[in-house]
Amino acid sequence: MFLTLALSTLAQAGTCDKQLAALKAADAGGLAAAFDALAACDKTTAESSFTEALSKADDTDALVAFARVAITREVWKPMWTALGKISNYDARDEVAQRVGEACGDDAKIVPFLQGAYLGLRDIEFQQWDDAFVACGDASLWTWMDEKVAAPPSKRFDEKYNNLMAIYVKKKRAESLPVLATAAVKAAEAGPYDAVLFKMGEAVAPDMGGNIAPDDQAKFEAALVDVASKVSTDKARAVADQLANSGSDAAAAKLLPVLYGDRMSAGNFTYGAATIEAGDCGGKKEAVIHWASVSEPGKRWSILKDLETPMRSGSKAKLKGCTVEGEWPVMHTPEPVASGGDVDDWVKSLEKDWSGKGYDVKTSKEKAVTLP
Repeated sequence: MFLTLALSTLAQAGTCDKQLAALKAADAGGLAAAFDALAACDKTTAESSFTEALSKADDTDALVAFARVAITREVWKPMWTALGKISNYDARDEVAQRVGEACGDDAKIVPFLQGAYLGLRDIEFQQWDDAFVACGDASLWTWMDEKVAAPPSKRFDEKYNNLMAIYVKKKRAESLPVLATAAVKAAEAGPYDAVLFKMGEAVAPDMGGNIAPDDQAKFEAALVDVASKVSTDKARAVADQLANSGSDAAAAKLLPVLYGDRMSAGNFTYGAATIEAGDCGGKKEAVIHWASVSEPGKRWSILKDLETPMRSGSKAKLKGCTVEGEWPVMHTPEPVASGGDVDDWVKSLEKDWSGKGYDVKTSKEKAVTLP
């Protein structure tokens, strides 16, 4: 039986000698037609002749025509990696784009692109990004919705990151609902931080521009939705993402989610301090002026609003000393559960400044209430 199959294969290949000879003799202009004839005769022979034929395509039009024939005839395996064999990087992008633009005219292009995601290594897949973006076929984007919404179960996956990048480039702010679904699924054991980052990219303005108000609202709503469905630890990453993008008020809305057990009478408590430090006759001295701060949960970052009341409410203690510039202001990194936590934080500051060679004293100041 094996002998019969082998002889049958050889006989079939032998019947394509004419088409193979025509392909070898073809110039760039006739390359696509010659390859089409060979692939129609025998796909295996066409695959083995692919690389040699590709080298004859010496301009972008010839490359596109050749690629279209290879895709239509399902000579996909060598075609998936063909872009990496084109020395001109601009030509690579144009070939990919023009293949994508033709996806409505050739039913084989969409499954070809889907197969590229499943069958290629990371960098090889990334080369087809322009084809995805240029393709307007609804079936491809339904498939993309499904793939993006189902992240892999590992913290880093470059191919999935490339898929998200394509998705965001195409859909911009409209990608947020699917990315939010992906983030929730990735929170357990997936590329959670990468998904959050892509959510930010989805609404990022052009260089020098500002985020459109509608996009900002969609972005904030999507991230708040994610935070409501993940663990407290993961919700903090969401709040940081919001704050880093300038959505401080939206980040503050997550404070009850993160620290609801630390709220008392509608307010959170922080520890704050400003450091008076200087050289006092050759001796380094520092006074930690500290206070409790009450804040109603309106701010994710309280530092800006703390600086004035902390400095103005702290009377200088060092006499006859050369003070080292403006007093720095700092606060506990998050709301505290009790006054004892503030005391512990102040002790950690004492230890830090003592370690820098200062003789340290503390001064408790009047509590600060932020409106």
